[in-house]
Amino acid sequence: MTRDDTKEKETLSLQRRIRKFSRIEKAFYASIIITAIVMAVGIIFLQSRNLQQKQEISHLNSQITQKQTEYDDAKQEVNELTTRDRVTEIANNAGLSNKTGNIQKVD
Repeated sequence: MTRDDTKEKETLSLQRRIRKFSRIEKAFYASIIITAIVMAVGIIFLQSRNLQQKQEISHLNSQITQKQTEYDDAKQEVNELTTRDRVTEIANNAGLSNKTGNIQKVD
């Protein structure tokens, strides 16, 4: 027997085996293949969706940090504008007298 004869016999044997599969077996194997493909596509979709969500979270965190910085700057500016010396200066410019006991800071 030559090598080609052996390959032909193996091919014929395999073809007979495939032909011998019943419809139920063929449906079973087809469903396994389809399930594997669907799962692969699903995993890829979920991973890409996860990456998008992480990027969005990162973007939102940077916006939160930026707003927090703006808030802190504004709070610092308010604290600077409400110092006792500044209030006294504004009162003097408006022609009011400075009575130390009358000046109170309210938060």
